[in-house]
Amino acid sequence: MYSAENYLWGWVAYALGVACIVFVLWFWMRKTRFTTLRHLALLMVMTFLLTPVTAYRDDPHLAPAFFVSLYEGLLSSGDNVSFQRGLAPILALSFFVIVFYGLARFILSRFNKMPDKKLNKKPKK
Repeated sequence: MYSAENYLWGWVAYALGVACIVFVLWFWMRKTRFTTLRHLALLMVMTFLLTPVTAYRDDPHLAPAFFVSLYEGLLSSGDNVSFQRGLAPILALSFFVIVFYGLARFILSRFNKMPDKKLNKKPKK
């Protein structure tokens, strides 16, 4: 069994790898005209790769949900194993990421459209 420190350093290395993947994806998409599409694609990739779930049912340590789902769905055998244990948290977090992104875009658009009264004043003659 691995210790909590082993899992921590595993997450650090994994997060650095995901950051490199996201950077390369951003580099490829940086000239995309639709910024919303670019932002959502980057957020979905990060959500898909960084969503945690317990590594084993009886172990409190966390592992990436994508790999847990892949392992349980393809390699494990038994009655109660499937892609669901890792897929459910990924779908739930994806929903919240999309909702919060939409809210953030809405709020930021309201702040950007507010007129600045100091700049719009014309000097009196």
